[in-house]
Amino acid sequence: MSKTVMIVGHPYWNDSVANKAIVDEFLRLNPDAVVSNIAELYPDGNIDVKAEQEKLLEADNIVLQFPIMWYSCPSDMHRWLEEVLAYGFAYGHNGDKLKGKRFIVSFTTGGSADMYSKYGVQKMTIDDLMPAFAGIPNHCGMQWGGYAFSGGMMIADNTDDEQLATLRGRAKAHAERLTRLL
Repeated sequence: MSKTVMIVGHPYWNDSVANKAIVDEFLRLNPDAVVSNIAELYPDGNIDVKAEQEKLLEADNIVLQFPIMWYSCPSDMHRWLEEVLAYGFAYGHNGDKLKGKRFIVSFTTGGSADMYSKYGVQKMTIDDLMPAFAGIPNHCGMQWGGYAFSGGMMIADNTDDEQLATLRGRAKAHAERLTRLL
């Protein structure tokens, strides 16, 4: 059985509904997975690089979970990538510690999925956003495992039971798609 670590990068974690639901459902489906939530573990922004690298060393699958912000991952996730996937560890001279591991990104957008097309509001597809993420495993000798994406994952009223139930159902489907990538 393969081991999975999910790195969660959501700067507004306390207000998250969709990403929390995805993580919860993913853990229900994958109870042995380890979750490293950047916002909860490092609220001051000081990442324990050694601890994070140890989690990666023990994993076969590395999953990044985040909401798309400004066409990329949030700044806390980017900082994690910069600090943890360091030269001499993840790439460069003697930087082969992650070689062969599967790398997957799992993300959400507030806007609907149909906004992400050449003719939609964004004038680009979700695949147009992927080269930078697909480049990470290539640079680090990992295997690109693909991505799980769900659009329209923000609701206007977090107290509306019907909207919450719909969103949780979509989060469950997302977590199931993500699990199939492992």
